[in-house]
Amino acid sequence: MRHLKKLLTSSWLLCPLLALAILAGSLTDYPLLQRLELPIYDRLLALRGTSMNPQVVLLTIDQQSRATLGDELPSRAGQLRILKKLHALGVRQLALLTPLSFSGDPDTDQLLTEQLRLLDPVLPVEPLQSATVSAKLTEQSLLPLPPSLPGPKQLLLLRQNPLAVERFNPLPETDFLPPAPPFAKATLGHLQFPADADGRIRRHPLLLPSQGRLLPSVPLQLVLQQQASELQLPPRELPGTLRFRTWQTSIDRDYQLLLDLSGRGTPYLKYSVSQLLSGELDDQNLAQKLVLLGSSERFADQQPLATRSSHSTSELAALATATLVAESPPSHPAWAWLVETLVLAYFLVLLLLLTPRLSARAGSLTLGLFFIGWVLAATASLVIYSHWLRIAPALLLCGIGFCIVRWNVGRRNLRRGLLENHRQLALNLQEQGHLDQALEKFLQFAPRDAASKEMLYNLGLDFERKRMPHKALTAYRHLLANGRFRDIKERIKNLQAGEQGSVTPQRPDATIVLDRPGEKPTLGRYRIERELGQGAMGTVYLGIDPKINREVAIKTLAYSLVEPAQLQAVKERFFREAEAAGKLNHPKIVTIYDVGEENDLAYLAMELLNGKTLSDYCQPQQLLEPLRVVQILKQVAQALDYAHQQGVVHRDIKPANIILLDDGQIKVADFGIARMVSSSQTETGVILGTPSYMSPEQVAGKKVDDRSDLFSLGVMMYELLSGEKPFQGESMGALMYNIANCTYRPLGEVCPQLPGDCQRIVGKLLQKTLTRRFKSAGVLANALEELQQRLENG
Repeated sequence: MRHLKKLLTSSWLLCPLLALAILAGSLTDYPLLQRLELPIYDRLLALRGTSMNPQVVLLTIDQQSRATLGDELPSRAGQLRILKKLHALGVRQLALLTPLSFSGDPDTDQLLTEQLRLLDPVLPVEPLQSATVSAKLTEQSLLPLPPSLPGPKQLLLLRQNPLAVERFNPLPETDFLPPAPPFAKATLGHLQFPADADGRIRRHPLLLPSQGRLLPSVPLQLVLQQQASELQLPPRELPGTLRFRTWQTSIDRDYQLLLDLSGRGTPYLKYSVSQLLSGELDDQNLAQKLVLLGSSERFADQQPLATRSSHSTSELAALATATLVAESPPSHPAWAWLVETLVLAYFLVLLLLLTPRLSARAGSLTLGLFFIGWVLAATASLVIYSHWLRIAPALLLCGIGFCIVRWNVGRRNLRRGLLENHRQLALNLQEQGHLDQALEKFLQFAPRDAASKEMLYNLGLDFERKRMPHKALTAYRHLLANGRFRDIKERIKNLQAGEQGSVTPQRPDATIVLDRPGEKPTLGRYRIERELGQGAMGTVYLGIDPKINREVAIKTLAYSLVEPAQLQAVKERFFREAEAAGKLNHPKIVTIYDVGEENDLAYLAMELLNGKTLSDYCQPQQLLEPLRVVQILKQVAQALDYAHQQGVVHRDIKPANIILLDDGQIKVADFGIARMVSSSQTETGVILGTPSYMSPEQVAGKKVDDRSDLFSLGVMMYELLSGEKPFQGESMGALMYNIANCTYRPLGEVCPQLPGDCQRIVGKLLQKTLTRRFKSAGVLANALEELQQRLENG
């Protein structure tokens, strides 16, 4: 099996097979090779200069002509005026490309018919669109079929390509719609321009099968009228030459003519009908010339040429006529296939006999020099002699041969380079955090050198930090299979002793396992040090940002602890906290540094605070002094006023979300259910918040604004001053009913010793009607400031 594989990959077998495949594709005009060849042909043809032929004139009916003729276009009267002018100037060969129709005026129709008989123009016909229509062309417009295909021996004598002839599929017969009866006996021709394999036009069929005979094209009919002799056709379905009297041109198997797209100009003269009618043109401009009259209305369709420009059908007809009468139009001669075959054979000899005996550089240089020589020869043949020789097959074989040479001579270097590429790619993936993809790359080669072993070892450490022991074991075992390295045996033992593959915590209220042997876990770029406590939606950890060595608090949300049906909603709520809080930048609001999602949990990195929540000061035995409560609530009101101005409503103000720092300042935290009032996220019918601190509008599921936070702040102020909650209930339903409908025990009855101003502010905050509360948190902050000054002054 090994020897068979070596034989199949040997250049002695690959080169001939590939050369034969390319040669067969070249001889049979395979579409893929055509797509490669045609752009090369276009660029080489552009090197030729434009050969102007003054014998071909295109008259166009443009916008200026319409202005000259006015309402006469496209009427019979306008056409009659143009034809009379052409006849007066001695035009004898005319192709009338404008549509003809009856006007309804017998006199005008008669005059136009007589004028057409005098000029005897060539009229275009269109293919029938419906097979049910029965129409026949006159015999005088059709040519007889040429002799049938010769035998195989004659093909070789004629130097014809046998594969192309055998592959030849003649064009199907086409039925054409003849003109109206008055013009049925006129000289007729087609105006078909089929596209090449790339959808662009380079050829024009001079003859098309129709009614068992051949219909010439309009350009060919014009030349036949000028030469006034019979056309000599080559054998059917063979490339050759069309000849009559003093004129001849080369054609391919489908009687197709290669259009002369040399240079950037047009090889014919172009005038406007307005110039004709105004007298700017005389008999020297038009007499004894091939004139084509094209209507922009009729042939307004633009068809793509190989020159990347678009031409109308009239312009294509003029281009084909100029190519027909040119001295040396481009052609693919019948003997070209022999030259192209010999060139490919010579390339094959180079690949099999010469290049294996040379170094990779010398072999490649030999192939390159020979190919450049062939390109120069083919370019000179087309530019100077107008003979098109194909370059793409040689280019393809040369490229394949170059690859084979490099593969044979430098196989070992290529293998080393491939391993180095795998290693470098694995390193890049590891640095970008794509650990799984990096591991796949490492597993594709054996880490035998110290650098590869070090990289794979570090990858295993990264998997340990990301809480992926299975992946770490895979990396360590692959490393151990290629020799011992550092402490991988001990690491494998420790990982196997732990819970294999478990990424769930050992306690139901935790998120990350911290006591597992190995590297400390990480979340994003943060290294987890220890647990700080429990938050509303997950565990909070102390983390270290290694880039700036900063301690942060990391709140986590373990997906495994959430019901699958609620996971999406909980995730949205979690990330909404980062969106809402991240929008705020205030010294009394907790700063959010980063947010992310990793494997089985989401995390939020925020400012690490040293202090206690106000929940510790809501017990009767731990109440703060009224002055201290007022100072704290003033700071909370200032923070809320800033958030409200940014369009953010907290919606969950409570003592547990207010952190009193060691220096006496406060921080408002947990914007987890905050809503941005200015966005479309504001909803009705959704109840979010802690029940005891909800406002009546929250309980009712109505839309809320910043005054909802003021009600919650009033509940918190009542509790901080009295040690009791203003609204209570034996059940959730009872509690919500009391908040929405019942009054509370006045603060003066619970704590008679409190100043009356404290009772007044609490009473205004706990109003069930929105309009009776403070207008904004800023107004509340000012009221608390005044109350603080009165309390300080006794």
